[in-house]
Amino acid sequence: MTDPGVRRMSPAMTKPRTLRRRIADWPPLHEAAGRFLAGWLRLVRLTSRWSEDGYGAVEAAVAEHGAVILVFWHQRTFATPYVFDTAKAPGRSLNADTRPGSIARAMLHRFGYSTTRFPKQGGMAVMREVLTGLKQGVSIGIAVDGPSGPERVVKPFAVQWARASGKPVFVFGFSARSYWSWPTWDRLMFPKPFTRIALVWRPWEAEVPRRLSDQEAAELSADLGRALDAVTAEADHQAGRG
Repeated sequence: MTDPGVRRMSPAMTKPRTLRRRIADWPPLHEAAGRFLAGWLRLVRLTSRWSEDGYGAVEAAVAEHGAVILVFWHQRTFATPYVFDTAKAPGRSLNADTRPGSIARAMLHRFGYSTTRFPKQGGMAVMREVLTGLKQGVSIGIAVDGPSGPERVVKPFAVQWARASGKPVFVFGFSARSYWSWPTWDRLMFPKPFTRIALVWRPWEAEVPRRLSDQEAAELSADLGRALDAVTAEADHQAGRG
């Protein structure tokens, strides 16, 4: 029995919303958005003063270990096309199977990255794919609090990859002196042109044993979060943000 207090929507009323969803999910639109964002990032690079601090240690680790794990906060993902030099070694990005993730993949492809979709449900097959890639010399980058937060709370993937692969972990910080904050859950940093940009890499110094209890994994994840906070603050300082 229909509740008289509930207004039923006719098919004609639901069509506009369905059409909007179809347009929003249209792959060519994602490609166009990714192309625009890649172009914007290159414009920022051409017009701004950039500093890069610590990438030599990443190159040395790749030469010694074959691949590395690069982690960063989701708020600072816009500059991650420059987190790894794919002209010298293969790199992969893990992105959510969502509209923003699809746009990010389209952008990253233009910087030489391979990308892997992380499904909303499950993901063990993806975890194994990433681990296999690490063992074969494909470095991985991931926003460890993404794709939907909580903000600056580390999810356990990077710690588990480090445990299983033995590959070193690097924390990455990006900052811009002048930027817009997007209205996302983490206020994504979107840099303006003609500004000052800082990219900072630091090795995560924690020892990750091959066997981990849940408590140890949680403690290591918290330590990784503190290292990310520190490198992000360092990037803010180098960009002139205090």
